[in-house]
Amino acid sequence: MRRFLILICLLFLALPVGINLAGCSTNKNAAYCNGLGYGPKRTAVATINLDPKITGISLAFGQTSQLATPTAFSCSPPERISVSNFAFGSTDLKLVDVSPTGAVCGGTWNRASAGGTPDYTICTPPVAGSGVAYLTASANGANSNTVAVYVHPPISSITIPTQVSCVSQGHTLPSPLSSNTVVLDQSGNPIDPRFVGNLTYAAVNPAIVTIDTTGVATAQAPGSTAITATLSQTSSAVGYFYTCPPASISLTYTDGVTSKTVLQSAPQPLSAIVKDVNGVTLTGISLQYTSTSPTQISVDSTGVVTSSFPGEAAITAICQPATCNPSPVDQIGVKGNGKPVVSNSVQATALGLSSNYLWISGTGTQSFVPLDLTTGTVGAAIKLPYFPNSMVLNQAGSSLYFGSYRELMIYSTPLNSLIKEDINVPGVVLAVAPDNTSVVINDQVRKVLYLYNPANGSYTSFGGLGTAAAYTPDSKTLYIAGPNNLYVYSAFSGWSTYDVSANEAGGSACMAGNNLNSVYTPPGAPNPPYNPFCAPGVAITVPSIAAFLAGSQTMAHAFCPDTSNPGSPSYYPLAAAAGAATEHVAATNDGNHILGAQANPPLLSDIGVTIPRGACPAAGGLTIPTTLNQAAIPGIAPTSIDQVVADPNSTLAFITYTTASQAPGGLLPYYQVPAPGALGTIASIPLTGAATAPVVGVFSPDNNLFFTGTSGDNLVHYIDMKSLTDSKQIDPKLLDGSGKPVPPQFLAVRPRPTT
Repeated sequence: MRRFLILICLLFLALPVGINLAGCSTNKNAAYCNGLGYGPKRTAVATINLDPKITGISLAFGQTSQLATPTAFSCSPPERISVSNFAFGSTDLKLVDVSPTGAVCGGTWNRASAGGTPDYTICTPPVAGSGVAYLTASANGANSNTVAVYVHPPISSITIPTQVSCVSQGHTLPSPLSSNTVVLDQSGNPIDPRFVGNLTYAAVNPAIVTIDTTGVATAQAPGSTAITATLSQTSSAVGYFYTCPPASISLTYTDGVTSKTVLQSAPQPLSAIVKDVNGVTLTGISLQYTSTSPTQISVDSTGVVTSSFPGEAAITAICQPATCNPSPVDQIGVKGNGKPVVSNSVQATALGLSSNYLWISGTGTQSFVPLDLTTGTVGAAIKLPYFPNSMVLNQAGSSLYFGSYRELMIYSTPLNSLIKEDINVPGVVLAVAPDNTSVVINDQVRKVLYLYNPANGSYTSFGGLGTAAAYTPDSKTLYIAGPNNLYVYSAFSGWSTYDVSANEAGGSACMAGNNLNSVYTPPGAPNPPYNPFCAPGVAITVPSIAAFLAGSQTMAHAFCPDTSNPGSPSYYPLAAAAGAATEHVAATNDGNHILGAQANPPLLSDIGVTIPRGACPAAGGLTIPTTLNQAAIPGIAPTSIDQVVADPNSTLAFITYTTASQAPGGLLPYYQVPAPGALGTIASIPLTGAATAPVVGVFSPDNNLFFTGTSGDNLVHYIDMKSLTDSKQIDPKLLDGSGKPVPPQFLAVRPRPTT
């Protein structure tokens, strides 16, 4: 019995001990890498990662670098292990030395230097020359991967081979950049590629090309870009990459047609098929869409056409540097990059009628008059701070810009109220950008051109004298015509100037007379009166690839740069020179005609043009083929031509002019535009009453009326476009400083919905 009790006690005591031992045994097994309770523990260092293990380090003789801090890990599944100290080693300490803190020397570090110089602060170049050594880090019995260190002479230059041909989107160069890169030492000798190390490439414009870690370059978007390479802790430009440019842009509506009626309730998307020079269809291309009548029919950045008011428009897509097919300035034209590409035009029509707002003024009055044609009531005259020499309405119809010799005056059209005066930019307002981001103003006394930002009042200036100006519909390019020069401002290439003085003898005398009235003293009117219609005029082609300039010849400068002289391109070279003397010109929306007129003798010139589509020439500038048909303008004796005004649907154009005659019964000449290659018909509309000549004119946006301001009676006449008759006249009551009527010289019109 006693032995039985002893056994029970022993069992009782043994039971919890056994349970406890089982628990310790489980924890013990988990702490070991094999989970069996023996061998390496998980708290021990199993592996060490040392970077940069893939690219290695490239060092010139005597150059230094720093290894990244090693990271230690346990056995799998790996967990990071904290290590207080790593030991570093090199396979060749005479070539690559490493300090206890991981500082790397392309040579040998100083140790135990005299004079108190700290150790590992002076790197002495290797005696043996170039080579490769391998570094490791170790701790707690574990060793890291190796990191290659490439040691070579100091580098003077790095170059990649010039591309033989461009690379289409989505394609790669035949071989990686790294396989053909040449690295030269300071004596101009190539460095053995075995000792150069890994080069890292990058595109200045990564939208053009992507380059992976091995140097494989893949084309992304049309254009060219500089390539940089990083080696031995230094980056430098090494060459260029060229993605093939577009060769053609085919523009249609999504159902394949090129002409459509666009309802306000149903915007119409466009389809643009872009192909490069190798015939590859491109995707993701940044095109700019433009409309010739954006107030009535607009097109957004994605190519959706929307109508707001009745009218007609030609829609075009352009691949325009720098947003499409860009290029460094010194590479413009190489492989076709840096040059614009234009599509065909599609037509859009918005049916219906609209009423109009009309603003009327002139250089002989210190006021302007608003007119709402819905009511037909002439508004009260609004006095300006100074006599204007110009009046331009912005495309949105929200602001009127009046120029004067004293200041710029800006009025809000909804309230017809003065919102700003700016004495910093006196002069003549020549044009307002379609996007209202800039206004070109010419101080014709000081001969300064201002590009004025109405949003904040800032401006830039450029020396010059201009009589007329026109922006391209995308607001990216501005052409300014003058008696001596043609000025072109591009958002891509800046200012270009072309001497046209030999072609513009008639404009100089008119400008000289205008400058005399800059000395007038308010409140009297300028004397002699300012002439806002001095030649030469300028007109943008449709599509907007060029501008035609009036003169003894009617010349065109186009947007394809002439790159036949490498390194010094001519950005807007001469593209056409038609043998037609003109004072003012207009382009038809169908892109087929440039219409011009001269006063002595009264002559109309119909210049047929064939606007090139697609890509620019490989080297030289663009050539625009022209044909010429001319006809006398009967029944008038003008002293000068004021305007040639083409209607939106390319069927008719009016000629306005100034005459010395005081006889009533003046005529408004018009030209019925024919098919390309034929000569149209010239006729005239008799003006009612005492009108002696039509001085200025503008079409209503829906093309149902033509408004013309006339001398002799100082009225505004309504020309009905269906019957081609003088159907109505209104008196704007423009008065000079003495209360005498003066003729309207400025007309601005904006559509409004019918009510």
